[in-house]
Amino acid sequence: MSTKATLIKNGPEFIDLTVELIKKSKFYIFLHTYIFTYDDVTKPVIKELITASNRGVKVYLIFDGFGSMGFPEKIVKELRNEGIQFSFFKPIFQIQNIGRRLHEKVMIIDSETALVGGINYSKEFNHPERGTAWLDYAALIEGEEAYKIYKISYPLYKKHFKLKRITHTPTENTSHSIKALHNDWARYKQSIYRSFLKQIKESQTEILLLATYFIPGKRLLKELQKASKRGVKIKLIFGKYSDHRLVTLSSQYFYQWYLNQNIEIYEWDHSIVHGKIALFDSKISSIGSYNHNYISRYGNIELNLEINNEDFNNSVKNELDSIIHFSKKMDQCDIPDSLLHKIILQLVFVLTNVIAFFSVIILYRQNHSKS
Repeated sequence: MSTKATLIKNGPEFIDLTVELIKKSKFYIFLHTYIFTYDDVTKPVIKELITASNRGVKVYLIFDGFGSMGFPEKIVKELRNEGIQFSFFKPIFQIQNIGRRLHEKVMIIDSETALVGGINYSKEFNHPERGTAWLDYAALIEGEEAYKIYKISYPLYKKHFKLKRITHTPTENTSHSIKALHNDWARYKQSIYRSFLKQIKESQTEILLLATYFIPGKRLLKELQKASKRGVKIKLIFGKYSDHRLVTLSSQYFYQWYLNQNIEIYEWDHSIVHGKIALFDSKISSIGSYNHNYISRYGNIELNLEINNEDFNNSVKNELDSIIHFSKKMDQCDIPDSLLHKIILQLVFVLTNVIAFFSVIILYRQNHSKS
């Protein structure tokens, strides 16, 4: 069986797709995510998970203890009473757990279907009462390569539930059209970061990047600079609005540098941007939960897919081109030149990096004490 990859956009259709995939499950469901709120939009997902468990499907849920700390204890008890295995990833009230968060958003059905991206399960993200859904994406993987995503996620579930490896597994595909990449600095895994640098180095014509909370380090900036100098056309898409204003200002700190390197900047102002997608030479795409900043690189557990699939990448190309078309291209005249503005950006940039630094220090001390 070949592998099919489909680009999925945030919104009510994402929730509907989640429900339909759960309905089709036969053996087991793995679902772990950063944010899962219990509201009118996500109630159908909870209801279908319970229905699946009642018909004999083994259901395993892991929600991050910080991102999902408002999830009702009453519903947790209900899920467990219905036979669902449920766990929080590191409760936030334990101070030693602040530095490391489960930021992945993954659902796996029978090792044959996987939904991977940056979309959280919440009304606020998918169907807000005011405005439009956040701009975010996921990849639906159907076929043999979904098993790769299962294998990379299995250790997380084994730790939380003392789970034995599932025996119902399809034959692995050897096409290597999809790579599941993991970032977990505490476990010496940085494949997302390294792969991203590799793709920038190898790009020859065009790099398209839709990003949020984008605060790149020196090495990533250096590779973007080299790519631009050798003639690669680079287009960066950011959101004008954000749920974290400080991080948005920190991203804007680099605007002048980008323009100086002949890198194009576009701002989307129709909704909050939360997506993390890159497309290199229209041949390789990267999609998942990873943000290009120190928190994702050194603190969070992240999962991205690197996809070499013509149909999928054509969909990504069309989507990003459409976003660019309806975004404002930032020019020199759009960047305030006042000294006060520059000082504010500098202070905010330093502040966000200090916060990231102390989060990493907490994580390091936590792991060092266990060794």
